[in-house]
Order: sequence, then C-alpha cells, then structure tokens
Amino acid sequence: MPPITVIFVVSGLAVWLNGLAFLGIGAKAADDGPDPLKTVGWVTLLAGIVDSVQAALIIATKPEAAGIPLAGIVTFYATFFVALGLVLIKGLDLRPVGNLAIAVAIVPLFWWKFFDGSWMLQSILVVWLVAFLSVAATTYGRLPGKVLGAILTLTSLYTFLTPAALLALGKSIP
Repeated sequence: MPPITVIFVVSGLAVWLNGLAFLGIGAKAADDGPDPLKTVGWVTLLAGIVDSVQAALIIATKPEAAGIPLAGIVTFYATFFVALGLVLIKGLDLRPVGNLAIAVAIVPLFWWKFFDGSWMLQSILVVWLVAFLSVAATTYGRLPGKVLGAILTLTSLYTFLTPAALLALGKSIP
C-alpha cells in the first residue's frame, strides 16, 4: 500500500476523535479526572507528526512531478493537525486554529487539477473546504460545536477512512 494509506488512517482517526469530542461524546472530564481533550490533542498531534513524516517519505521516494504536489497537500493537513494537537494539549485558545483552518480550507482547492480523473479525491477537496470553514466558524461562535462534530465525524468516514479501506482492499480511489 502507498504511504498515503497511512496518512488516511491516522488523519481519519484524529478527525473522528475531534468530531466525537465536539459532539460531546467522551469529552467531559470526570471529577478530578484527566481531561479527555488532552487525549484527543495527543492523537491529533501524533497524526500531524505521522503525516509530516509521510510527506517527507513521499518526497524521498517519489521526487518526480507527482510526488511534490502530493507531499505539499499532505503538509497542509499535517501542519493543521500539529497546531490543533498542541492547542488541545495545552488548553489554548482555538481561534488561531480557526484562522489557520481558513487557509487549509481554501488553498488545497488549487490541487483540483492534480486530482483530475478522480471524482472522489476532487469531492474530498470540497468536503474539506466545508469542514475546515466549519472549524473556523465554530471557533468564532458562528456554528454550534455539535454541528461541527457531525461534520467532522462524517468527514473522517468519507474523506479519510473510506479511501484507506479502498486502498487496503487493493482497489484504487475512484
């Protein structure tokens, strides 16, 4: 399986956990217990680090024209996951992450032509646009957290875990 499979899996699981947290599932600390959002932060940070390593691996093993743009878009999401993970671990203000989410929503649309011939990968760019703009809206109080949680949970299933499952089954992404 290609390195992108690892990216899909770890990113999908991190987005899944963030979605459940915004839905309020397992997000509240027990009395005098550890904060579950810190755990979500660690998983998110791990996803960002793994994605960064995979982007470097893609560049090292596929330095031709296709590898560089793929590593570039992976780096967008890796940077976001690292930042979000650190913010959750440290309990910092999420608004700067919301600001970052705007760029992460819009700029990857420039990869549209790179994914030409794959309706699924192009549709994923649109889903990510909605998801990351929703992150920004939620961090500024414009969208309820539960709505973002539903968006993130569905995003994890469609944009990360479904492609990973297809690749694991030896199929290509349509």
